[in-house]
Amino acid sequence: MVENSMLPLKASFNCLVLLTALAVGSTASADHANTALSVAQIQLKDLRTSQSSVSYHAEKPTVLMYFQPDCSWCKKQGKIITELLGECGNSVHFTLVGDKGSKSQLKRELRHFSADIPSKQSNKMFVRKSGGVKGFPTTLVLDTQGHVLAKRRGFTSETMLRRLTNELSQGECAL
Repeated sequence: MVENSMLPLKASFNCLVLLTALAVGSTASADHANTALSVAQIQLKDLRTSQSSVSYHAEKPTVLMYFQPDCSWCKKQGKIITELLGECGNSVHFTLVGDKGSKSQLKRELRHFSADIPSKQSNKMFVRKSGGVKGFPTTLVLDTQGHVLAKRRGFTSETMLRRLTNELSQGECAL
């Protein structure tokens, strides 16, 4: 019974951790950024087109979700990200990165996600430079240079993702 009453507190804490990491990361010096996690300049293949590009956007912050085949929580979070893309796509970039599956398995999983969300296939270098993936979905917040500002393992609720995107967009996204 005590555990159930702690869930809202845990969710609030996790949100504050993400937002605090974001605030601290955005004010960090360039020297500190060099020692932090970064996926800068690492090219990933697009699952839909096979062209290679970076996973972040050069002009707006990125919310990246790692997914794997047959992950029900990934599908649930993907639906939330699709909604947020419609509301916040002008000020926040969203992308999906598939892991733990072959290219054909990951491409099949894309049927559960909006075709408007860029989808990439991970590689070992990208996973290592982003701090590793121990559970799915894993959500990362990247700045415009590809530095990891925040990371969260497991499903992220709609409320928390809305708060996060509102913070990233500096209030441009409706809550």
